[in-house]
Amino acid sequence: MKRTISIMLVVMLMITGCSFIGKNPKDSDKIIPDAIQTDKDENSAANAFVINESAQNSNNTTAANSTSDNALMASGAASGISSESIDTETFVENGTGKGVISDSNNKESVLITLYYRTKEGLLVPVTRKVTKQEGLAKAAINGLVDQAVTREQLAYYGLYPVLPKGTTIRGLSIKNGNAIIDFSKEFLNSASKSDEQMIISSVVYTLTGFKTISNVEIRVEGKTLDRLVNGTDLPEISNRQNTFINTDETELKDGCVKCDLYYMVYGNKELNYLVPVSKQIEKSEANQIPLMMFSELAKTPSESKYFTSFPEGTKLLSYDERNGLVTLDFSSQISNYGGSEKEQSLLNQIYYTVSQLKGANKVKILIDGKENTLPEGTEVAVAKILPGTINKVIDK
Repeated sequence: MKRTISIMLVVMLMITGCSFIGKNPKDSDKIIPDAIQTDKDENSAANAFVINESAQNSNNTTAANSTSDNALMASGAASGISSESIDTETFVENGTGKGVISDSNNKESVLITLYYRTKEGLLVPVTRKVTKQEGLAKAAINGLVDQAVTREQLAYYGLYPVLPKGTTIRGLSIKNGNAIIDFSKEFLNSASKSDEQMIISSVVYTLTGFKTISNVEIRVEGKTLDRLVNGTDLPEISNRQNTFINTDETELKDGCVKCDLYYMVYGNKELNYLVPVSKQIEKSEANQIPLMMFSELAKTPSESKYFTSFPEGTKLLSYDERNGLVTLDFSSQISNYGGSEKEQSLLNQIYYTVSQLKGANKVKILIDGKENTLPEGTEVAVAKILPGTINKVIDK
C-alpha cells in the first residue's frame, strides 16, 4: 500500500512539474536596474572605507537616478484605499534598513547609501560601491569624514564630506537593533548649530540604512552628551522617527507623524539629485497618510534650495497596498508637463517617497482610475520594483 502511494506521488509531481519549487522568471520579465533587494546584513566591526578605484576613472554626465523606462514587472492589485488596519506609528518607516544592498554586478562589493552635504547646506543621499570588508558600518561612517581623498572623489559632483577633519571612531557596537558609536573629540569641531544638525542627521541616516540598525546612540570620548558645542540637542537615542533631515525643524509636534518626502535639487551643471526633506503631517488613519504626503509634495516648496516636479493641482485620489504592491491613483493634472527629464524626475519623486512606507516593494500608477501612459511614453500601469539605490552617480 505504501509503495503504491509513493508511486502515485511521484507521478503527480512529474505531471505538475514540481510547481511548488517556484517558477523561473520569463525572459520577457524586466526588472528595474539596481533594484535588487538583499537580506544580507553587512555590519561587523573594523576600519577602512575602501571605494572601488576603477569606478573613479570616469565622470558621469547624465541625470542622477534615471529609472529605466522599460523596466517592468507583472501587474497586481486594484486601486482603492485598503481597509486593512495599520499601526500609524510604524506605518512610515522613512527608509529604515534600506540603505545597503548587494551589488549584482560584483560579488566583491556592496552598495551603501552615504549622506554628503552640498554647498547650500543640504544632505544628499548617494549610493556608493564599497569593497566587502569587516566593519562595514564603521567603514561607512569613516567615509563621511573630511579628508583629502574623499574631497577629491566628491568634488566633481558638488558634494562635500560632513564630519570634521580628524574625526575618528573610537568604537562601534551593534546589538538588538541598537548602535552605539563613540567619536573622538574632533567630532565637536563644527562651525555652527546647523552644521551640528547636519552631522547628526548624516550619521543617523547612514547607520540606520543597515538592516540591523534601527536606533543610534552617539557618544564623544566615551561620554554621553545632552548638547553639542553650538547648542544642538543630542537625543540619547536617535532614529529616523525623531531625526529630521534638510529642515530647520528638530522636534516632533504632538499629534503629528514625521515623513520624509523626496524633492529635486540642482547638483553640478549636469546633475540633479533627489533629497529627502522631513515634513510633519497630522496623525490620521494610516491609509490616509499617503494622500497627505503627496498633497504636500505637490505644493511649491517654501524653500528655494529644492524643487518639485509635480504639476500644480495634482492629487493622490487613492492608495492601496496589497502583498507589497502599492497602487497609486492620481488626478489627471499629473500629466500636465513636458519633457522626458521632467517625467523621470516626477517618477523618481513618487518612487522614493513611496519607499518610505511600510510594506511597499512595488508600485503601479493609475490616472483618474484608469491605466495610462505618461506624456513622454513611460508605462506606469504595470508594477515596478522600487529602486534599491539613490543618486548612484559616483561609483559607476
